[in-house]
Amino acid sequence: MKIIYPHLRGAGSVAFAFFLATIANILLLLSGSIPNFVSIVVSHCLLLSAFVLFYTGVLHFFKSPRRIRYAWALTVVGSIFTIYLNLSHDRTTALIYVIAISFFLVRGVIALEIFRQAAGRIFLKIFAYLMAAYAFFALNRVYFLLVLGHPPSAHQREILQTVSVVLSVSFVFLIGLSFLLMLCSDLLTLVKDESERDLLCGVLNRRGIEQKLDTELRRAARTGQNLAVALIDIDHFKAINDHAGHAAGDAALRDVVSAISDRLRPHDLLGRFGGDEFLLIFPHTNSSEAFDVSSRIQQSVCQLSIPGNAIPLTISIGLTQATPGEMADPLLARADKALYNAKNAGRDCCRVLLNEVVAKEDQTTIILPAT
Repeated sequence: MKIIYPHLRGAGSVAFAFFLATIANILLLLSGSIPNFVSIVVSHCLLLSAFVLFYTGVLHFFKSPRRIRYAWALTVVGSIFTIYLNLSHDRTTALIYVIAISFFLVRGVIALEIFRQAAGRIFLKIFAYLMAAYAFFALNRVYFLLVLGHPPSAHQREILQTVSVVLSVSFVFLIGLSFLLMLCSDLLTLVKDESERDLLCGVLNRRGIEQKLDTELRRAARTGQNLAVALIDIDHFKAINDHAGHAAGDAALRDVVSAISDRLRPHDLLGRFGGDEFLLIFPHTNSSEAFDVSSRIQQSVCQLSIPGNAIPLTISIGLTQATPGEMADPLLARADKALYNAKNAGRDCCRVLLNEVVAKEDQTTIILPAT
């Protein structure tokens, strides 16, 4: 997934974490057939590193500002103690404590981070509970020492080792599946966003802006709030392509979008409707307020020109306001007619065309001549 979709946050760290965890579990399974230093020390160091990498992936996925240097410091300290105590043959009890507490802390930190990000998302809470259970499972041998007062026998150690590997593989599978589902959810959001985004201009494409319009019309019908829309057309855009080239035309589109976006309010919506035409949605806005925003947009675009050609950039705007319960098609048809009136008036101007119902209610609407 990381190779195909490099923008997926945290996928690379998690993939490498599972690679290390796989090697560590294989070494644990070979315990008794390979030197203890490899099956105990190396495997546990690899597992600690794997969990820190997994924690790194979780932080990246959630765009968390938290730093991971403390987790790596804990891993280094835990690994050093593990190596030292393994080489000291009379420090078995201390080795059990160090390994158990190291895993408990690292897994617990991951669980806490996921709990912080859950915020009402049931799936993430389940994920966090799994990781918390996995953290407490690391203390199983400490239970023998603190509660029962003695380390596990050889037979109990063998059973614990088997159960530990089985549960580790099971937990890793469940945690990996959970993170994979999180990535899939993020990927679906990314794909959906890309399918509704115009690659050249960076704003919504026709499909995306039409979906937003349908949503806003339903909201306006439900709440009784005003809604205005504007169709914007770049004047003489074909001449720009013909005389300055398509690269200049593309640059002009991006510059116009940037100029429009700078003048919009946070809740306004902009999308490329086709070619050099754009659709603006003004939620909670009547035609007079939308006209003020449109005037600022026109002034901003008038300051632009095609570099190296001194060709000025201007736009024509057709503005209208939705009636209660109105559908998208008649609303857009009226905005298109207003745009046609603006072009007939000489371009570089805004024309407002209202439905009769709205026109009677709004006596302040002003239709300006060409700038």
